[in-house]
Amino acid sequence: MTSDPAPEVNSHYLDHVIHVSGSRPVEAAEDIVSHSGVKLLAKGAQINERVRERLLMHKLQKPLEDCIHVTQGIMPESFGPLGEAMFKQHPLLKALCAHDLYPSAPTTLASLKLSIPVQSLLTVYAEHQGERLRHTAGVAMLVLALARRVLPGESERHRMLALAGLLHDVGELYIDPQYMRPGTPLGPPEWRHVASHPVVAERVLRNMVGAGKEVASAVLHHHERLDGFGYPRGVLGAALPMNGQILAAGEWLMALIETSMAPMTRASVATRLIPGEFSREITEAITAAAQGDDAQDALAADPMPLESAIPRVVGIIGMLERFREARPWIDQRIAAARPGLRAVLEAGLQRLLRIQTAFSSTGLDTHDPDGLVASLAEQRDAKLQVELMTVVGELEWRLRELERESLLRAGLLPSEESAVMRELITRLKGGG
Repeated sequence: MTSDPAPEVNSHYLDHVIHVSGSRPVEAAEDIVSHSGVKLLAKGAQINERVRERLLMHKLQKPLEDCIHVTQGIMPESFGPLGEAMFKQHPLLKALCAHDLYPSAPTTLASLKLSIPVQSLLTVYAEHQGERLRHTAGVAMLVLALARRVLPGESERHRMLALAGLLHDVGELYIDPQYMRPGTPLGPPEWRHVASHPVVAERVLRNMVGAGKEVASAVLHHHERLDGFGYPRGVLGAALPMNGQILAAGEWLMALIETSMAPMTRASVATRLIPGEFSREITEAITAAAQGDDAQDALAADPMPLESAIPRVVGIIGMLERFREARPWIDQRIAAARPGLRAVLEAGLQRLLRIQTAFSSTGLDTHDPDGLVASLAEQRDAKLQVELMTVVGELEWRLRELERESLLRAGLLPSEESAVMRELITRLKGGG
């Protein structure tokens, strides 16, 4: 049995710690010792810019994350008022988290016990980007709500998953900040860095006091999907643990609440168009918790004019037509490919076929999109209008996701094989 290699100090994480030290004390919770036995900092020493290079020069006997204490850090009690404020901001979040048999989600978060390493890591993360603590608290509450419905009676597991929700994105602290700035365009090489954050977080959390292997495993899987089209590992079916599924669904729902005009309509459309990403138990739990909020979505949303859908529908039709034309070329490449490339091509093919089927099921694959939109507009049905625009947006997103994920996976292959995937993307986009 081999032991883990001596931990190195991640410069990006350390820079975040030093930034925090400008507003609150950060100190060594114990002696910080190099792998060769040299005491680098004594217990109680301040962690700041003056010790940066000394820490970066050495591998350590224990991870730095386990050896620091951010004093005046985030206290669990603060999640009570934060959660209540988020309920006022997002009534849907409150509705999804409601449960007659358990304390409120903010109350449960406020009662969590945070070890010094976990509290310090969470405090550094909260300083990383201004609104991220609200996001992570929302994810934690949704995860708690889903766990209560899918795993009734397992209160300790519920609390563990809520903690995983709070910590799910701490891996972002270890990535070059230039890739994390909102609006930064990311090609496959850059996206590969971003997509590594669940793996990094798992390594940080698995042996951390107050976190541990169960929390780390859930965090590792929070961007995976049952159909194998998630990341970072493309875990498929039974290989995706229920804890990871619950955290993935909570994170997905919170993203919809934060970014969508009609989040439950978007969730309903997504699960209908691309079924199989989450288990039946989880989708039923989401549906039961929502209790008709998709209809409220439609009344509250202010959808774009239906006419704006026409060029977007035409764009989807054109891409799927090019897919049909490229199908013989794809089948030939799959037949001739080595296992690595074959797996990437087959995963992309299956996802394209599902998008094709989903598009056909909407009735939008018509040769007269102008006439279709005109007939829908005559009905003056606000809910139908919101759903149509949501369907178009979801299909566009799925096509962008397919391109990104396929190029990311292809980027791990030898250059001549990744070139095949790039050629396929070019063909689908009408570039050759």
